[in-house]
Amino acid sequence: MKRLLIFTILLAVLSPSILVASGNGEKTNKADSVAFIICASERGKVLLLNSREEIIREIEAKNTYDAHQLKGGNILYTCHYGVQIITPADEIAFDYQSESEIFACQAIEKNRILIGECSAGRLLEVDRKGKILKVIPLTYKVGGHICFRSARKLENGNYMVSQYGDKTVREYNSDGEIIQEFVRPNNVYGAHRLENGNTVIADKFALSIYDKNGNLIWEFNAKEYPELGVNHLAGFQYLPNNEIVVCNWLGHKPFKKGVPLFKINLDKKVIWTYNNAAQTCSCTNIQVYPDQIKK
Repeated sequence: MKRLLIFTILLAVLSPSILVASGNGEKTNKADSVAFIICASERGKVLLLNSREEIIREIEAKNTYDAHQLKGGNILYTCHYGVQIITPADEIAFDYQSESEIFACQAIEKNRILIGECSAGRLLEVDRKGKILKVIPLTYKVGGHICFRSARKLENGNYMVSQYGDKTVREYNSDGEIIQEFVRPNNVYGAHRLENGNTVIADKFALSIYDKNGNLIWEFNAKEYPELGVNHLAGFQYLPNNEIVVCNWLGHKPFKKGVPLFKINLDKKVIWTYNNAAQTCSCTNIQVYPDQIKK
């Protein structure tokens, strides 16, 4: 598939980052603005790429699995046993360190940060000084390094956790009680709750969508697309136009053959691929811009 199909993303959601109005009403070329951000775990870096798929910024982040741009341009990201926020001037504005592996982070309400301590089997809400304000212990059968990957606080105040070892996505309430489970046949990596109440889940070889009652209503089986060389589906972003950009984790070195990133629509058509595995190695998460800039 031609690399120029990257511009399907631009036409769908990125066009404001390419042409913007200047103060005198003239349009300014922003081709070097960020088009997407990648957690390149095997390179130990968060990578910011432009629309030409060129790296325009590298942030050192060992074993990184989650990253987000915050309001003002700061980047929030995990770095193995820690979570940091770095400014556009490369200054560290937040630094939380733990004895637990950390695979998830999220900026949430009240200027707090949600931190997923994987090997400790718990979620934390901390303030911007790193003080722990709330602890949400998780229920699991398999803990340690494979306890969970993605964790997100939802609009309703609940928490959605992709419990990798248990092959189950669980939704917890604010008291840490399980209120819903989605059991998958393979290890689950990521989950996202849509505005309509549906839940999108990525496990090792499939993307699936469940309705609010827990019924499976859509599924993309990556094994049916050998040209993608899927080793393990990882982080993804569900776009406003009902397309999904997905990371394909290619494994530890030596990397298996496959495309690190691809995009599909709900007709299960692959409409874009990013093929430069030499540049990114394994990808674990992605954020496409512009999107809702988190507070």
